[in-house]
Amino acid sequence: MFKALGAVLLALCTVASSVHATTAGVDHPGSLPILLSIDRVRAGLKLDSLQRALLDSLRGEYRSAARKLTNPMPVTAQERAAAEKRLLQLNERFNKRALSVLNDDQRAKLSEIEGRFLGATMVYAPSVQAKLGLTEQQKQQVEGIRRQGVAYVGKINRKFEEGKISQQQRLQLLRSRRTSQGAEILQVLTPKQRNAVLALAGKKLAS
Repeated sequence: MFKALGAVLLALCTVASSVHATTAGVDHPGSLPILLSIDRVRAGLKLDSLQRALLDSLRGEYRSAARKLTNPMPVTAQERAAAEKRLLQLNERFNKRALSVLNDDQRAKLSEIEGRFLGATMVYAPSVQAKLGLTEQQKQQVEGIRRQGVAYVGKINRKFEEGKISQQQRLQLLRSRRTSQGAEILQVLTPKQRNAVLALAGKKLAS
């Protein structure tokens, strides 16, 4: 399930094509209204008909608002940075509304799904950093990795917009970048922190 879900979510992370380049340093990167529109996620959370209807409406509102961020398409680095900031604010607002539709058990299950997709890049989230007890030096190293990812994936998005690569190629490159970022993050962590991240991601603990 999660391999297929990951491919879908990589596409969602670039819904505002040249805007949102990689996982942001927030607790819920990406759009929860979009994530919660995926049938397998809905089935896993056991959403009822009212919840599905509310989330369908919220997804429509979100998509309309997100499209406005790329009309016109940001061109300069300054315009892209401003658009990314607006997208993060948009996501935060709509994510809160999406979470309010779920009950406590469903919110906990959703966190597990996000963790399985994000892998070690979940460490970008302030709440995860606090849970792991990252030092200030570790936080700076992790942020450096994130910013490098922003620059790289932004370049990949521009290649896609210019017709130099296909959508499938873009998704493959984004997937590879997320994997390499995860490996870099794990190197920053202590063995105990590393095992905690792997456990949160639903993977076997390192020996």
